[in-house]
Amino acid sequence: MKSLVFLAAGIVFGSAAMSAPLPDPIAPAAKGLLQCYQPDKSHKTCSSLAGYKSAAGGTIDNTAVILISRSPLITMETVSPVEVRSGRVCGSVRDRDIDEAKFSDGTHPLEARKAELLRQQLKVALKDLLNHEICTTYVPDGDGFLAKETKEGVPMPGTDQHVIWVSPSDGYRVSP
Repeated sequence: MKSLVFLAAGIVFGSAAMSAPLPDPIAPAAKGLLQCYQPDKSHKTCSSLAGYKSAAGGTIDNTAVILISRSPLITMETVSPVEVRSGRVCGSVRDRDIDEAKFSDGTHPLEARKAELLRQQLKVALKDLLNHEICTTYVPDGDGFLAKETKEGVPMPGTDQHVIWVSPSDGYRVSP
């Protein structure tokens, strides 16, 4: 599983809800666009979809729907605060974000017992990332960007991912 830096933002998949202006590199999110990580354009799938929305007090919420299991298909939706500093999107995935995460089989919410088991497993699997500042820099890459991550300012080798901006009306979904 790739890191959860697509931090887990008021995504409205069914409509391109307008938001207050957002700074670069996430300005397209104010027009309702979503970041699709590791896109498969032929199947219109992403390993995660992330959106950003201005929140109270000048903060930015990042909602991410992340593929956490290919078979059986399981996704997790989280909401975490982020900020843009020096052109990088920075934030932390907190224990609280995992506690409040929503889990799905891609169509229906998972039963509470299964979701709780997943929460506990994720906290163990992500212990080295939870509650640490992760910053993502977006470098132009063909038709999109390469998302490059740092943890507490140190590059995270092997976590680079291709990202494109998509509209909810484009029909992209989180799936293998």
